[in-house]
Amino acid sequence: MTTHSRYLIHAARLCIAASIALFTLGGAREARASSDYPPALAAALDQEFPGVTHCVPLCTACHNTTQGGPKNINAFGTTLKKYELLPGNPALVDIAIQGLKAANPPDDSDGDGVSDIDEINAGDSPSLPGAAGTSQFCPNIAYGCGARIATRPPADRVSLFGLASVALGLVSWRRRRTRVHSVPSRKRTSF
Repeated sequence: MTTHSRYLIHAARLCIAASIALFTLGGAREARASSDYPPALAAALDQEFPGVTHCVPLCTACHNTTQGGPKNINAFGTTLKKYELLPGNPALVDIAIQGLKAANPPDDSDGDGVSDIDEINAGDSPSLPGAAGTSQFCPNIAYGCGARIATRPPADRVSLFGLASVALGLVSWRRRRTRVHSVPSRKRTSF
């Protein structure tokens, strides 16, 4: 096998590894929660309502469960969607909160007679009516001694696998390329 053939085989392997990695990194995973939205929501609320300090809410501020996902949206999340809040773009949170603030009449996602803005500024959930929503926008959940809520979800193992595949492919390709170029070509002898 010639040096050029070996190089082409290694380049093809690298392309295949890169394709697999890009597929795993770019594949849609709806059930994964995005840790970017809660801090963006708190920052947008702080900006629109400067006299009130807002906590960083859990995913349940806009979703039915902490798993998040576009098919798991609660009443308040549906209201924010009305103001162009779309999955995959936390920068739109600010625009959605501006729309919520400017709404006339004010939105009341849970239909309890108190506007979403008033409930959020009071720390209540705009998705849970009446007393059920009290102090539920940022519930203070802690377990054990000194427990605190993590700011980021656990690492996405599928994406980490893709990155590791690319890294190993690049290292392997580089080593083989260096080896091919550093070994002098041997002449074949015929008997």
